[in-house]
Amino acid sequence: MNGRALFLSLVALLAACSTTGTPIVEPIGKGSVLRLQQPFADLPNGSHVDFQGGRRIAPGNLDRWSTYCRLYVYDPTREAEHRISLTPDEFRVISVEMSYSSSDFPGMVGPGFGHMSWGVRTAPAYYLYRVGMRISSPDQPEARSLDCYKKWGTPRANQYPTLTEIRAALGELIKVELFAIAAE
Repeated sequence: MNGRALFLSLVALLAACSTTGTPIVEPIGKGSVLRLQQPFADLPNGSHVDFQGGRRIAPGNLDRWSTYCRLYVYDPTREAEHRISLTPDEFRVISVEMSYSSSDFPGMVGPGFGHMSWGVRTAPAYYLYRVGMRISSPDQPEARSLDCYKKWGTPRANQYPTLTEIRAALGELIKVELFAIAAE
């Protein structure tokens, strides 16, 4: 086998291997419902409410190595000083996005590239996996999204928060009801 044929065979083998992995499936689908069970008052415009271990977490007190969720509130028609209050309501999930970033490249989506030190590549310290849900309610449009995060120490682990972990983080404060397609 000549060099070109060997190279093309290797490329085909690598392409086949890269497509046989387990597909990543969103734990919560579009059309699912989030039921806010408790009111939240006096939230600054453009802020978030953190949930972990079934309770609301005060700013700065998250355990970043345990699954947590953030409810983001924002009214683009108001100033930053505007205060937002949420009441128990039903929010529809209108889109879901899964992404991850690394400690070396926090803004990047996809695998971390490590950093170079004396010509040797080292792995990032951690990866942050995210399930982001855009949510909508006609009565409370200020509630914009619910993002759930899971920090992991190994690359390409696909350790996205599962439905069980998301429910544990939210506890009784926000109930998750999955969208189910009716049987025909």
